[in-house]
This record gives sequence, C-alpha cells and structure tokens, in this order.
Amino acid sequence: MRTAFIDIGTNTILMLIAEYENGSSSYNVILDTMRIPRLGKGVDANRNILADSFNKAVTVLNEYKEIAEENSVKNIIATGTSFIRDSKNRDDFILYVKNNTGIEIKILSGEDEAKWTFWGGISDSIFSETNHKYMCIIDIGGGSTEISYGKPSGYINRDILLKTPLIPCSLDIGSVRLGEKYLLSHPIDRNEEDEAMRFINQNLADMKLPGENMILIGVAGTVTTLACLKLGLNNYNPKIVEGVEMTLDEVEQIYKTLSLRTIDEMSGSGDYMAGRADIIVSGTLILKLFMEYFNINKITTSTRGLRYGILLRELFK
Repeated sequence: MRTAFIDIGTNTILMLIAEYENGSSSYNVILDTMRIPRLGKGVDANRNILADSFNKAVTVLNEYKEIAEENSVKNIIATGTSFIRDSKNRDDFILYVKNNTGIEIKILSGEDEAKWTFWGGISDSIFSETNHKYMCIIDIGGGSTEISYGKPSGYINRDILLKTPLIPCSLDIGSVRLGEKYLLSHPIDRNEEDEAMRFINQNLADMKLPGENMILIGVAGTVTTLACLKLGLNNYNPKIVEGVEMTLDEVEQIYKTLSLRTIDEMSGSGDYMAGRADIIVSGTLILKLFMEYFNINKITTSTRGLRYGILLRELFK
C-alpha cells in the first residue's frame, strides 16, 4: 500500500509518501518533500487563520494531491497541529480544505503530536543503539514546541511502540509565535530578547525531565537549519544533516552570530533559510534556553518527525 502522510504545521506543510504492508515492520520511502506557506501567520495575535492562508493551504494540498496521484498513492492522511488547534475558525478552515481538495484534516492534540513526533524522530536506524537510555525529542515548531521522552527497550516494533511509557508535553512557544510576539527586530533588540527569554523560561518552569544519561534529539526546521549552519552548507541535504551533533556551546555561538544579522544577511546563508530567515533566531533561542534550563550539553539532529510517527502508527495499527 502506498500512503501519503501530510503534516500541516504553522510554518510548513510536509508530505511523506511511503509504501508498506499493514503489520510489517518495514517500509520504503518514495518521496519526502516540504513547502513553507506559513499558514499560521497572525494566529497568535487574533486566534483566526487568515483568509490568505485558506488559499495557500488549498494550493499546496492540491499540488500534493497531484504528486500523490502521480506516485500511485491510494490513501492520504493529513494531520493538523498547533496553529489549527489554536484558531477559532478551525472548523471553517478544515471544511474549506475538504471542499476544495477532498483532503480531510485530522487535528492532533498537543500530547498526540508530541507522542508521534517522538517515534518518528527516533525511527532512523542510527538511533537504535541508544534505545536503552532515556531519549528526549524536541520539535520546535512555528506555533508550539513538542517535547517527549521515554526509554525504548530496543529498535521500534509493535510491542515497543505500544508498551513504552512516554511523557509527552506541548508548550505554546514556537518560532513564528515568538517572532511575531517579541523578536520583531533584526538584528535583535536586547529588550525584546529579554521579554522573549522570560516568556520561554516561564513555559519551561513546569516541565520535569529525567536528566542523567538523557539523549536529546531535535527534529524540524530549527534544528536542521542549525546543523546546516554548523556544517557550512549552501544547500540542504538530509543525508548529510541526519545525525549531526551540536553542543550547547555551538548552539549559543550560532545564536550570537544570527542575533547580530539582518534578515537579508541570514537569507544568504543557504537555500535552507527560505521561509525561515525571520524566525530562525527565535527558534534557536528556544533551543538554547531549553538546553540551558535542563543542563543538556548535546543535541543530535533528526530529519524525521511527526509524519514518520504517523506512518508508524498506521504500520502497527
């Protein structure tokens, strides 16, 4: 069976096409692609999805639908996350998308988003050797940040996925939300930075993590962009980025560098900055403060995430 898994986020819409048999433990990735329409623009301020975002969503999803048909996809599973959850007109948005694309969006709760992002984030075989330690996944999205941790007892199969206790958490701090609310100036205004830091730390204060021997894995655009910057890449290449490690000192140094740049200067770093240049500083600040708050010295990059987790959900249904 070929299925398309579409993750509709605040900043991005991602699509994974995979082929698998139900109950099997293996799958083949046919296509993994992304668009950056920033549908969640302004949702934090007025709690409504903008009319322009309705049209952008339909444009991207109809394009994805054509790509899916060209790849003989039999089923499309579309999930919606933070910006849809938070919007007052989410039902209108979902109906509009259904009427104009035929695609039905299922909204995930924050906990479900964190849970399936965890499994997607560790689904690459490079993480199988670490599965007997506490693993923490952080997904810094546009509208929210999902954090989940657990201690898998081996490489992912049905039993491990169903029986491993996970602690999922969804925080209302995201790169777009933070950028629109606080970090409006580039280079960064230090007063705005102080306000943003207070907001982030207030959200982190109620969280508890196991700490010792915990492996931190980062998914989504902020972490993959930082990995590209560390490597000095001009073009995004997931095969190179997967598994890249960064220390807290390296994250802090990249943050300092980016905070002194204009948006145009950041845009010139590489193609991976498209749609991210004005929010990469806010995403990096969230990561930096998270690592500082919980005394974590290293993060490992995963190019996977929620869409791979939903694939595993269907695989082991």
